[in-house]
Amino acid sequence: MFYLVLTLFAAAAAALDQLTKLLAKTYLMGKTLVLIPGWLQLHYITNDGMALSLLSGKRWLFVILTIVYFSIVIWAVAKKYIYKKPELWCIAAITGGAVGNLIDRIATGQVVDMICVPWFSTFNVADMFITVGAAILVVYILLKDREFLSDKKKDEPHDDTAGS
Repeated sequence: MFYLVLTLFAAAAAALDQLTKLLAKTYLMGKTLVLIPGWLQLHYITNDGMALSLLSGKRWLFVILTIVYFSIVIWAVAKKYIYKKPELWCIAAITGGAVGNLIDRIATGQVVDMICVPWFSTFNVADMFITVGAAILVVYILLKDREFLSDKKKDEPHDDTAGS
């Protein structure tokens, strides 16, 4: 049951991302909405690369990398290498964001971005799920999950302590 909840969370993240992109296409094209001057604004742009337009034009590379990510996550969760609830929630957030951006990449080759921090970058809701999920996961592993980083051989995969 817990894995179903995680799957629904990831799906909700992807759906929220797609909804905000639809709203941006509908209401922000050719406009900028300043929310906090110099700090936060909304406007519609597209990006065929990754953060900060890195690797622009590499649409299929991103599609393949996302599929590889999904494969690794499914394998690691199935083998119980990732089994702790905080780690699973972070993976679900990252996966939901990855699905949101994957939908754009497959459908149009362009990811829609609309949240702009003028002195930094423009990004979308999927990027926020990916970034926050990854940041929390790293902090959790560094501060709370010493076992994950240890060199000790793990005797056997763990039972499903996440619940069912």
